[in-house]
Amino acid sequence: MSGQRATPDHNDLNVVHAKALVTVADTGHVRRGNTQGDIGIIEDGAVAVRDGVIVAVGTTAEIVADWSDPAVPTLDAAGMTVMPGLVECHSHPLFGGERHDEYAERLGGASLAEVAARGGGIWASVVATREATDDELLANMSSAFDRMTRGGVTTAEVKSGYGLTIDDELHQLELLEQTRTMTPMELIITFLGAHVIPRDIGDAADAADTAGTDAADADPGQVYTDLVGGPMTDAVLAQGIAQFQDVTVEDGLFTPDQALGIMARSHELGLTTRVHADAWKPSLGWQTAVEGGAISAEHLTYTPDDEIDRVGTTDTVAVLLPVAELIYMTDRRANANKFIDNDVPVAISTDYCSSIHATSLLSTMTMASPWFRITPAQAIVACTLNAAYSLGVADRCGSLDVGKRGDLLVLDCPHPNELFLGLADDMLDSVVIGGNLLPFSKHARH
Repeated sequence: MSGQRATPDHNDLNVVHAKALVTVADTGHVRRGNTQGDIGIIEDGAVAVRDGVIVAVGTTAEIVADWSDPAVPTLDAAGMTVMPGLVECHSHPLFGGERHDEYAERLGGASLAEVAARGGGIWASVVATREATDDELLANMSSAFDRMTRGGVTTAEVKSGYGLTIDDELHQLELLEQTRTMTPMELIITFLGAHVIPRDIGDAADAADTAGTDAADADPGQVYTDLVGGPMTDAVLAQGIAQFQDVTVEDGLFTPDQALGIMARSHELGLTTRVHADAWKPSLGWQTAVEGGAISAEHLTYTPDDEIDRVGTTDTVAVLLPVAELIYMTDRRANANKFIDNDVPVAISTDYCSSIHATSLLSTMTMASPWFRITPAQAIVACTLNAAYSLGVADRCGSLDVGKRGDLLVLDCPHPNELFLGLADDMLDSVVIGGNLLPFSKHARH
């Protein structure tokens, strides 16, 4: 399932003289509570990468003494910050059509219900995606992936979910697999059949037969739930591409009981789950995600404070999406500090999708700090190590540690806090993936 990436992980590089080397050192555990903001800065720091893998981290004097080699390229990061490549842990890059008109309508005073009533919302993207050609979808994703890397992303989770039939979801997963050759990023592929209830579920009796549901009880929502948790999941497992299954828990979509049923069967078959939860209103989504053993729960805008307290400490990562809250104009923000106070690990992502065209995780990270009232260090951990843990890939990315892939950012500022004072993308000097300095990097043009 790992596929072949566009740029091979077989490159050597020394990065030296970083004013601030932000290691976010991995101690083998996801960050939570008072460790959420530990970023481990080394002054005059350096990193050595061989065959795409970090072999040494320390001061410049230490790295030069042990790893200096005239045959190895050296990137001089004097006066700059060097930090781990960012990990995008929630995106929906495979979609057709445009929904900018919906945002303009909302800004003009229309409600979400009014937009949905005239055919907008996720369903509009499902229709447009089904109608788009493969070439169109692949071109859109290639462009998005280029923008992601230019926004500091070196590893990205990518979801299906705009198909909602067995054939369409399988095809979307195939297209996502194909895109591995279009980008140097590592891609983590997630199956999102349980996104919304499709409006064209069709004749309930016929659909019930496919899903194995009693036709006498053929409620469309339950029919589709049975389809996702049964034949659709079976087909996805047989295909062997998806690395996770994502399940929505939202009022009017999938209930906690329905979600728990899908999750239980997914885990029984060996496919770890993620959860979309509480994006629009309290839906017991956070509690359901933890109860169902999800590796992460994402959005959590309307998760009540008392539910966070009641659930308490958990390994399920709370993935918060500040740009989604801004674009959706929610009247509440996810309570990041309440999660942190309860020793819940927090990650942050863009939610790039058909209605949110944010591809820069670097800018999203710097926005998240004032948006959620968390420190710059807490936001950095949320977009690096904790995001990697939420994807089950912390063994190879998310921090500058020996043995992990040589993914790092060089930023034109003397301390990472400075990123949060302006437009962070303007400060991005270079992106390195697996020891490869990406072509658009400023150091590549020196």
